[in-house]
Amino acid sequence: MKIKRGEACVVRPSTTKTRPPPSSPSSGGTSNGGATTSVVAECSPSTAAPCACVPLSSSDLVVPNVHVEVVYAFAAPSPPAHVLRDSLATVLDEYREWAGRLGHDETGRPAIVLNDAGASFVEAEADGPMQDVYPFNPSPLLLDMLPPNRGVEELLLIQVTYYTCGGTTLGVARHHQVADGEAASNFMDAWAAVCKGIPLTPALHDRSALMPREPPNPTFDHIEYRKPTPKPESGEAPVHPPLVRKKLHFDVEMLKRIKSHAVKADDDRGFYTTFESLTGHLWKCVTQARGLTGEMETRIMVAANARRRLSRPVGENYLGNVIFHACARTMIQQLIEEPLSSAAGLIHTAIRSLDNEYLRSAIDFVEVQRKTPVARSRSTVMSPNLSITSWVQLPLYKLDFGWGTPVYAGPPWVPFEGLVMLIPSSTQDGSIDAIIGLFEPDMAKLEEICY
Repeated sequence: MKIKRGEACVVRPSTTKTRPPPSSPSSGGTSNGGATTSVVAECSPSTAAPCACVPLSSSDLVVPNVHVEVVYAFAAPSPPAHVLRDSLATVLDEYREWAGRLGHDETGRPAIVLNDAGASFVEAEADGPMQDVYPFNPSPLLLDMLPPNRGVEELLLIQVTYYTCGGTTLGVARHHQVADGEAASNFMDAWAAVCKGIPLTPALHDRSALMPREPPNPTFDHIEYRKPTPKPESGEAPVHPPLVRKKLHFDVEMLKRIKSHAVKADDDRGFYTTFESLTGHLWKCVTQARGLTGEMETRIMVAANARRRLSRPVGENYLGNVIFHACARTMIQQLIEEPLSSAAGLIHTAIRSLDNEYLRSAIDFVEVQRKTPVARSRSTVMSPNLSITSWVQLPLYKLDFGWGTPVYAGPPWVPFEGLVMLIPSSTQDGSIDAIIGLFEPDMAKLEEICY
């Protein structure tokens, strides 16, 4: 299947006038995998407003400086593009951050400049039915459902793709430093509400609750935010096998089985949570699949929503990042040889450590380390460690623009080795899918042992 992006236009909801953006060619295109790109459409908020800045908090600055990609798939009938486009411009009046650009405030702190430069919007057509893509396993085709977003200035990019069956995919690329998954979901719900004529709930734009103390005073050693020790130089760049991405399905019965193996020792409360059990199971299995042995340390980084962990909880309508990382670690031999309850217990303890005192220390630590952040890219190799992000609690399958909820919602892939994304399965019965990036031989072994 091929996807062709259409020509672009600058769209303002109060007028039907369209024109190419000044910096873009009026014809022609560039190749992007199986998709053809011409010009990307840009939407701006429907009302003019004074330019201002929203300083980024410590928790905004610690997340990767990249766009997070999500694909939503909807069965027929397809929503008209002009309705999505016009309602996007309206919702940007409340969520101006998505129409801004990254920059700095008057003190030099990284910030979102509210210059209303606009989000990007493009329509596309596929030459086949959406059923040919289902169940949306990671592939280059899924990337073609999204607008190109590497190195672009726009903080929000949208692509609406229409299929011969009448189905639609909505590809969203949103900059991570603007918002985390929960805040981005709130924005998507607000966009859908505008489509249906439902009044908006105002967002909380003030990020001061996640700012560092003055002066910053970290009181814990935050290994989760320290740069890893450089690996010994061999004189030559390491040669790795091909990186592959797979989606592993864990149905409800499998999740129950895994959870039953993670029994808490000497604890009347029974089991660890499904998340702790599955995460511990994947940590053990990936370590075995990589063929790691001996007295080497392995760590698992778990992204945790801290909205209700601070002494003054951050409101559910907060626009920004409230994601912190718990870090569990042990020796490889110990992780492999001890029962699942041991791995789940380490993860449980690490997550529970994220109390108000620890989080405030983390905010200050990130501020101190701000000039030398931990950077990850597509060439990152996490081994012998693992990084876990969960979207299981996000309302991905409740998004409704007025034409029904998604038949699939999730990321198109994972960008580097050792990253795991947990998402609710499209079966919507409590099953969980794990999208994992591993080197090809390791992935083959993982598929043999993880079930």
